[in-house]
Amino acid sequence: MSELSAELERHVAQYGWETSELLLAALPGLPDPPVEILRREDRFVVGAPGQKTLPLYVAGEQLASLKVSVACRMDSVGRYMAVEESAFALLAALDRTPVLRVHYYRSPRGKPSAHLHVHGHRGALSHLLSRAGHDTPHDISSLHIPVGGSRFRPCLEDFLQFLVQECRFDSVPGWQQAVEDGRERWRCLQVAAIVRDVPEEAARVLRELGYAVEPPDPVPAASAKALRTW
Repeated sequence: MSELSAELERHVAQYGWETSELLLAALPGLPDPPVEILRREDRFVVGAPGQKTLPLYVAGEQLASLKVSVACRMDSVGRYMAVEESAFALLAALDRTPVLRVHYYRSPRGKPSAHLHVHGHRGALSHLLSRAGHDTPHDISSLHIPVGGSRFRPCLEDFLQFLVQECRFDSVPGWQQAVEDGRERWRCLQVAAIVRDVPEEAARVLRELGYAVEPPDPVPAASAKALRTW
C-alpha cells in the first residue's frame, strides 16, 4: 500500500469510527457496527453493512430505513481527506421507496453540488413545471433542490436530528448530545476548509478581531471553485 493510501485509510478509519459511534448513540436497534468501510479503487466508501440500509423504528415497529453512504478520497493536494460523494436517504419500509434524499457530489455535472430530492406529488408545482416545459413535471423527485453547496451542505447529524425531532422516529437517550457534538466537529472541519478556500478573507476577519496575522509569500489565491460552484 502506498504512503498516500495508508494516510487516507487512517483518516477514513477514524471517520468510520466516529460515524458508527454517532449512529449507535442516536438510533436504537442498529447492527453493531452500523457501518463498514469498503475500498473502491482510489477511494473508500463508508456505509451500512452489506451496502444495505439501517432500520428506523416508531414505538419499536420498523416503519422506515436510513441509507448512509459516504465516499472518501484524498483532496487535490493530497493532504486532507475529502468527501467525493455522499447520500443520506429516508426510505419507507412498506415498499422500500425513497421519501427524502440528500446528495452531495464534489464534482457535480450540471446540478447543484449539494441538493435535496423530495419524493411526492404537489399539484400546483406540477402544473407550474408542466407550463415551463420541464421534462418530468409530475416527478417532483427529479428536482435538485440546492442546499448550501460543498461547504455549507447538511451533515449526517442534521439528517439524524430531522429523523428524530421532525419525523419522530425512536431514538437513544442522550441522542441530541451525540448529534450536537458531532455537528460541532463537522462545522469546525468545514470552517478549516473555508479558511483554506479564502485565506485572505479569513485573515481580514481575524485582524478585525484583534489577531496578528502575517501573510506568507506568495499569498495563496482564493478558490474560485469553492466560492462560485452551485
